[in-house]
Amino acid sequence: MSSTSPAMRVSETTEPEIMKTLAVSAVIWQLMLNVMLLHYQTTAQKIEIGILYDLVKFSAPMFIFAIAFDLAKLRDTHYSHYVWHKTKEIIGPYLAWTVVYMIVFNIGNYSTIWNIFKGVVLGGAAPQLWYTIMMFQIHLLLPLLTGLVLFLLKNKKNIISVMIITVVVYAALIVWYSIYAFHNTQHPGLIQWDRLLFMFGIYAVLGVIASTYNQQWRALVERIRWWALPVAGLLFILVNHELFSFGLDTLNLADASYLKWSMVLFNIALIIIVYGCTVSLIKSGSKTLPYFKFIAKYAFRAYLASYFALRLTVALIGDYFSDIPLGLNLIMTFGVTAFLSFAIVYIVEWICKKIMALFRRSASTSSHQTTTQGEGASSEALAKNSIVNSRNTSAARDK
Repeated sequence: MSSTSPAMRVSETTEPEIMKTLAVSAVIWQLMLNVMLLHYQTTAQKIEIGILYDLVKFSAPMFIFAIAFDLAKLRDTHYSHYVWHKTKEIIGPYLAWTVVYMIVFNIGNYSTIWNIFKGVVLGGAAPQLWYTIMMFQIHLLLPLLTGLVLFLLKNKKNIISVMIITVVVYAALIVWYSIYAFHNTQHPGLIQWDRLLFMFGIYAVLGVIASTYNQQWRALVERIRWWALPVAGLLFILVNHELFSFGLDTLNLADASYLKWSMVLFNIALIIIVYGCTVSLIKSGSKTLPYFKFIAKYAFRAYLASYFALRLTVALIGDYFSDIPLGLNLIMTFGVTAFLSFAIVYIVEWICKKIMALFRRSASTSSHQTTTQGEGASSEALAKNSIVNSRNTSAARDK
């Protein structure tokens, strides 16, 4: 993701960039709703929070779809260089924020080396960090995605076989997760299998297909997106019913699992609807597109900072937090948290650039001084040699 300011050309904004900005917003909403549930305990408030949480439960699927969409376009990429670049771009900031969260909040009680190691590997230092662990895996699988693209390009009918295999395998994973991992009190660690990319593989395959045959995908989306709205509405009712069936008295938003068929189908319907909207925005040359581009540049880093920004927002509001009407608090907290998330990473980037500029200037000055000293020493040596040669010549003449 490149570019720097909202003054960039509208035509440069892509569908995946818009989808990533929406996915980051969904992450902030999920974090925020979990906090709201601690402060608002009436039945009506819990229902409102649960409904909103199901509505924004598209963040991970949309991230994966958008990333796979972009990766499918890469050709002749040097794999080791690509992985190294992504390690610096993703894992570097992730580790930095992990340290911050462990020191400042210590959610996982990181008192031993083993706990710290698990927190880093599983993304447990903050509620949203597990996304990074899962999303980084898709970059490691670039050769596999490229192979899938080449297979699809051989014959358009290969899409059918790929989708059939994907659905069958994914159905088996969903069944296994529902039976053996979800609510498994004897082996609670199995719930963390959602950190593995293949648990979201259906969205990656869909993203690759959409990117490989983009014109056909666009045409399909434009034909069915309005039909997807009532389907998404019915599925939304179903996922809400499933969440509330666990009981409102002990409402736990973690029960709104990504890994169940109702949620999978709901997220696919949302991806179709949102993609259709992004196509319409781009076609119409919407004035909002440059801002989507600008936000997309900082989207990943803002997502990393979002929990820190949320905790800061709650602290700023203070004791009045629970007294504010839920609807107003949701809007206000989201606005402040989103602003702080992007402001923090923008300021950090500005500081880092200033520091790097100072280092470069210092290195350049040092190099220039060394060169000047070297040139001075060379000139002095040449002068001495010239004097010696002159004396030798004079002595030879005298003889």
